[in-house]
Amino acid sequence: MQTIPPLAHGSVTILLLQLGLLLLVARLLGHAANRVGLPAVLGELLAGIVLGPSILGAVAPGAFAALVPVDPARFHLLEVFAFLGVLLLLVVTGLETDIDLIVSKGRSAAAISLMGIVVPFSLGFLLGQLLPDAFVADPDQRLVFSLFLGVAMGISAIPVIAKVLMEMNAVKRDIGQLTLAAGMIDDTIGWILLSVVAGLARSGVVDVPSVISAVLSVIVVVGLSFTAGRRFVAWLFKVVDEREGGDLAKVSLLMVLALLFGSLTHALNIEAVLGAFIVGILAGQVKRFHRSARHVFETFTLGVFAPIFFATSGLRVDLRALLDPTVLAVGVLALLVAIVGKFAGAALGAKLSGLGKWEALSLGAGMNARGAIEIIVATIGLGLGVLTPEMYTIILLIAIVTSLMAPPILRATLRRVPMTAEEARRLDDASRRERSFIANLNRVLLPTRGGGNSVTAARLLSLALEGERAVEVTTMAVVGTAAPVGVRAGGPDGPASAETFEEEVATAERALDVVGAALGSVPASDRRRLVQRSTGSVVDTIREESRRGYDLLVLGATDEDRQDGTSLFGGLIDRLVQDATSPVFVVREQLAGSDGEEALNVRRILLPTAGTGSTRRPLEFATAIARACGARVDVLHVVEREPQAEPWLHSRAGGAGAPSSHDGIAEELLESVAAEVRAAGVDVVTHLEWAARAEQGVVDVARRLEVDLVVLSSSVRPVTRRAFFGHRIDHVLAEADCTVLVVS
Repeated sequence: MQTIPPLAHGSVTILLLQLGLLLLVARLLGHAANRVGLPAVLGELLAGIVLGPSILGAVAPGAFAALVPVDPARFHLLEVFAFLGVLLLLVVTGLETDIDLIVSKGRSAAAISLMGIVVPFSLGFLLGQLLPDAFVADPDQRLVFSLFLGVAMGISAIPVIAKVLMEMNAVKRDIGQLTLAAGMIDDTIGWILLSVVAGLARSGVVDVPSVISAVLSVIVVVGLSFTAGRRFVAWLFKVVDEREGGDLAKVSLLMVLALLFGSLTHALNIEAVLGAFIVGILAGQVKRFHRSARHVFETFTLGVFAPIFFATSGLRVDLRALLDPTVLAVGVLALLVAIVGKFAGAALGAKLSGLGKWEALSLGAGMNARGAIEIIVATIGLGLGVLTPEMYTIILLIAIVTSLMAPPILRATLRRVPMTAEEARRLDDASRRERSFIANLNRVLLPTRGGGNSVTAARLLSLALEGERAVEVTTMAVVGTAAPVGVRAGGPDGPASAETFEEEVATAERALDVVGAALGSVPASDRRRLVQRSTGSVVDTIREESRRGYDLLVLGATDEDRQDGTSLFGGLIDRLVQDATSPVFVVREQLAGSDGEEALNVRRILLPTAGTGSTRRPLEFATAIARACGARVDVLHVVEREPQAEPWLHSRAGGAGAPSSHDGIAEELLESVAAEVRAAGVDVVTHLEWAARAEQGVVDVARRLEVDLVVLSSSVRPVTRRAFFGHRIDHVLAEADCTVLVVS
């Protein structure tokens, strides 16, 4: 085998210099654009023009020749980075795409896309028929030239549109999603038309089988992607999350999928960007692809690769050709045709879809951007001998100018697009879910003995997860130890009652059946049973399993677990709480039956609060449980105040004790928490109480209101040989007459 020589030393130097300068200038100009209120993509697009033949080539030809080598092989090295940039940008766009919204607006997107390509294509074809022969590479092939010009006028640049919408925080709005959907359909049709015209240019005849093959390929790829592909991608992320875990592993998997699927679509003569876009959509629907991993991916894409891509787009543009008056006149005419065609087509499509004037202008501005996609089309036309150098420059001019036009017009029009109540509610719900702890749960571990404590914990967890999808709940029993979880007989320190390992397993399986029956809202497909044989202690076995990528550890405890006055829940639960590496959901139940015979009927939930920040997770759990079972949430804030003549505990309704400025702050705090509960559609009542000790105040209010569940929040404090949430939480756990849930 012949050894492949490494890249020449000089080529490496030039490549690094190119990348460094392009990124530097792109980021500087992008920052300058932001400073004057414009999207950064404007500055990034201008970076290529500044460093290209138009400015640097005219001012300092020597420096330009050194920076942008004429050798195609060396220039293509730079284009590889630019191509990676466009792929990654389409993945990010897919991650931000709401496919359900697009499907719901599919008819509007199709109408806008159809008009958005038919009108400019027709005008471009007509322009091609009317231009002088000097602008046609082969006058005998004017039909091919006109068709090619029509395709160039009809196509849009999804990367530019996506970047602008993301920078303007409009990508998740209805108009943003509609623009992306229409643009994607536009591009797909445009690439099919381009393959037809390219085949005609090569052979002189329309290759009908190639056209049919291209259309069928798109249908098959999209169909399989959103059926079998959706399940396959979800399964891959599940496997990687369980076996490897961490953001880096998930980002690597996303990158691998984008590259492989992009190569597949490219091999099928469909653009690789479509494959990357589909991968982004599929990954965005996978709960195991956490927000933190998405943030990592978006950071290096938008901070490094996207600016290089946009800057590279301008390196081929030589605006000096426009110094010729004839070329300039044709360029201005072609630019007007391109702009008018897109705006007119989008306006017609918007009218057919029942949209307003400002929506039509926003769609026209977004779809008018051609960007690097147009540059790719122009490069193909130049390589096929369809375009003259002058027409190549004119098409590149259209690409740059339309991309520069899009951001300011979009900024002006999007402000005037009214947001409907339904859209505002959808965006608010989406924002709330992004911040939600429960909505972002992927894996939950529930170790169990099969007793009433675990059953109560499972019921509360089931209520909290009602309506959530793809949350895997693993119920776990430990066997093969002196005190196995899953075997109740023998006491916590006594020998196991099962005489054989098989009997222990059978007992553990029955325990898992009991607890599994309480997970009513968790689909069977999301339940996992684990009987684990221990080689050491129960705590060590559960601890080892809990560190395998679980987002929540659910534990149940009763007073019978608490054998002495020092432990909070009992030795086993205390040690698990202390050593947990994930948030812990601990339930201390007060039901009479230890085997779960008496069902927990939640009608009133008490939520003590010291502020929205400290109450965030318990607020979510209390609200979710209340919504699932139709319960009322009583939000309580206790103000500590030394008793004087009046009784030591006062209700806001009781009226004893003059209110102070602190009480006014407390009232605002209560209302802010209540507003969040109310926004979830749950009945809520606020209580402001005064007590000598806040923890006793909580216990007394719980008794007075006869609540069924108290939901508390606290972090675990470092105390030797026992769980400790702080004196206040410990007091409520010890003294409350109802079930208490602590979320740490």
